Amino acid sequence: MPIDQLKSLFLEPGVPESQAREMINSMDHFEIARLLHQLPADDKVLIFQYIDDDVKRQELLYETDQESRKDLSDALGLDFMAPFLEGMPKDEAADILQEHEPEVQEKILEQMVPDEARTLKSLIHYEEQTAGGMMTPHFNRVDPEDIASEILTKMIRDPSKDSLTDFFVVGKNNKLVGFFTLRDLLNVLPNDKAINIIREQTPHVLLDEPCEKIANLMDHEHLSTVPVVDEQNTIHGVVTFDDVFRGLRQTADEEIYTMVGATEIDPFAKKTSSKIAARAPWLFTTFVGGMISAFILKSFEINMSEFTAVIFFIPFVLGLAGNVGIQGATVIVRGLATGDIQSDNLSRVLKSEVKVGLFNGIIFGTICGASIVFIAESLLNASPALGLTVGLGIILAVTTATLIGSFTPLLFMKLNIDPAISTGPMVTVINDIIGLAIYLFTATTVFSIL
Repeated sequence: MPIDQLKSLFLEPGVPESQAREMINSMDHFEIARLLHQLPADDKVLIFQYIDDDVKRQELLYETDQESRKDLSDALGLDFMAPFLEGMPKDEAADILQEHEPEVQEKILEQMVPDEARTLKSLIHYEEQTAGGMMTPHFNRVDPEDIASEILTKMIRDPSKDSLTDFFVVGKNNKLVGFFTLRDLLNVLPNDKAINIIREQTPHVLLDEPCEKIANLMDHEHLSTVPVVDEQNTIHGVVTFDDVFRGLRQTADEEIYTMVGATEIDPFAKKTSSKIAARAPWLFTTFVGGMISAFILKSFEINMSEFTAVIFFIPFVLGLAGNVGIQGATVIVRGLATGDIQSDNLSRVLKSEVKVGLFNGIIFGTICGASIVFIAESLLNASPALGLTVGLGIILAVTTATLIGSFTPLLFMKLNIDPAISTGPMVTVINDIIGLAIYLFTATTVFSIL
């Protein structure tokens, strides 16, 4: 395995440096980046230094985990990092620079070429998963009066640019006029001007718009590159498909870990203390919820003493309600992230989710309640009323869980909190507390009447 090969270079004494260099450079540097967190800091630095291609080094530094990047940055020093970041794509260099403390950022920028430093300084002001944070300031800029043959000739002579298939027509004061693709350019006369080639509409995004919205626009408009403008339509850069894909992957990872209470910290970080500090607050939330549930059980102790069979079905009721609540929350969070849920269809989506939860509660409540009625006396030594209690409790608990799961993400958005958080421990704990209270209250009410 690759990780065993890497470890063997440092565990086996007497391995010549030339052999180590040859082995490391024969491996896929992206695979090395993925495995780097499993090695000590000193070994990470040696591996990085043994790679003989600067582009591979840059890609390894960007693709590896955050802790490994910090180990490499600390070991190599600011004198190395400044020129190294200058050679990287500006959006990637800005992402790495943002991971450092402000004073360290300033020291690195001071050692850079002034033009490069100004570019990076403008990029690091934007949040990482926004158009401003992901954009690159380098793109195919075209003057409105440029003619097709000259644009094509310039592209052929300078094939080093990242975005070769999209051209952006920029007028006075850096105002975005329009865009056209390489296919458009090849289908016009050689003396046609750029202003006459542009398409009727130019999809664009604002500097502070999130990655999910950019991805949604790319999907709907079938774009590989999107221009980034401000409120005055001044173009600042472009966001490419690969940047959006990487951003979506990172966002998805963060949301998945947040959903289970692991927060956004790198799950493969080696420092146990970091993991504990990140996850403990969410576990404390669960602890508080468990204590409240215990007090609820205690408050119903006298009423339930003669109907202990009711307790047997608590896990079933809470599990079913919890799953339904998470389903509803996930649908709402996903819809908000992709833009499929807007103000004009929000009420319809919420009504639909509540109906789904209600009917699922009725279906499973009826099935479970009817089944318990038939087995209550023979297997559970309980009254057939137990079936009515469990069935009605399921219906009420599931319906309530649907309401909680569907509306909690909206509440989090109002409070400027990432709504993905609501699909994790918070919804689970709230559903457990309220579901338990509803079920036990239903049980006492039913048995008191009968």
